[in-house]
Amino acid sequence: MAKTTTREPQADEYAFRLFEPSDEEAFVSLYDATFGGGSAEWFEWKYVENPVANYVPIVVATRDGELVGARPCVPFRMRVGDRTVEAVRFGDTMVHPDHRRRGLFTRMTQRTVEYYAALDPAFGFNHPNENSLPGYRTLGGRVVGRMPVAYRVQNPAALADGRLDGPAALGASAATPLARAYLDGLTRLTRPATPGFTITRHDSTPAETLADLYEAGPPEGIHADRTPEFYAWRFRNPQWEYRTYVAHDGKPVAGIVTGTQRTDGVTVTTLAEAVPVAGTDDRRDAFVALVGRVVEDAGDADLLAYSGRSIPEGVLAAAGFHWDDRPPLSWLARPNLLVTTELGGEVYSEWKVNGVNLLELSNWSLSFCEQDAR
Repeated sequence: MAKTTTREPQADEYAFRLFEPSDEEAFVSLYDATFGGGSAEWFEWKYVENPVANYVPIVVATRDGELVGARPCVPFRMRVGDRTVEAVRFGDTMVHPDHRRRGLFTRMTQRTVEYYAALDPAFGFNHPNENSLPGYRTLGGRVVGRMPVAYRVQNPAALADGRLDGPAALGASAATPLARAYLDGLTRLTRPATPGFTITRHDSTPAETLADLYEAGPPEGIHADRTPEFYAWRFRNPQWEYRTYVAHDGKPVAGIVTGTQRTDGVTVTTLAEAVPVAGTDDRRDAFVALVGRVVEDAGDADLLAYSGRSIPEGVLAAAGFHWDDRPPLSWLARPNLLVTTELGGEVYSEWKVNGVNLLELSNWSLSFCEQDAR
């Protein structure tokens, strides 16, 4: 009896185009199968309600009319020097398991870069993992450097089996005696004494207050322009539970937004935003009070994480946070790399936007607010 074989799809059998409304159900289904957590509500928030774009920024791959891959982007208005320009953050690229290793990632990304090169965005940026990084480099993306993340590990046992990726990826190595002893030591730290500020907690996002605090001391580096509309959209992600903490001393002095999510039995709380970046001594004291309150309220979380420059390092250290670019966490954590991609635009010239070099890490001031969907 003759053997039957299944013919593998050929590269020229795939078509690439922009997202159409009829693709939403297939996109969400593929996302849910690839990453988990996909829903119509999440899709509407991330790709339809984004205040920067009046279109859905996704390139899809199809075969015989069926959606088999997608290359989404999230548009941002970014402050670069004294100008505000449009940029896009790449992320959530996905290919159906039956169609992987056929160059779809590279071809979808290439189509995306070509598409945006003809529009207004000046550059792209993202934080790829080790699997997707080679694809970005092949298409001209450049590694800017490592963006450190500060962690407060509150339950080493929950992370020891590597159940989480991303911030908790260090847990894959945490079962070693050295790592476990170190992480156990962190949990014994007490939170610092807090000065006399009144802390208010909001279960909804006070967008106007956050925008005012941001404008009181914006960062000098490249970052998302934080308008009330941006804040109202950014912290509406239905996959996360957000709280905003504001320190008052007669008036709002500083604020922190936390996002909490439970995945595979592990609870992660991120300090997703902290404003203002610049300011006087009362700002530092306000962050002491805010971080102390966040740590107290997040007692049930297995892990706290922060990335950015707003909260002084001494405040984080006193509250039990340690940076992953220094031993011993640097031996355990996967680097959080920043990659940028040239897209053109009138303000772009030789890896510079408005005269600011994109390849200098010190020229960037990103937090989790820009880095990912948290």
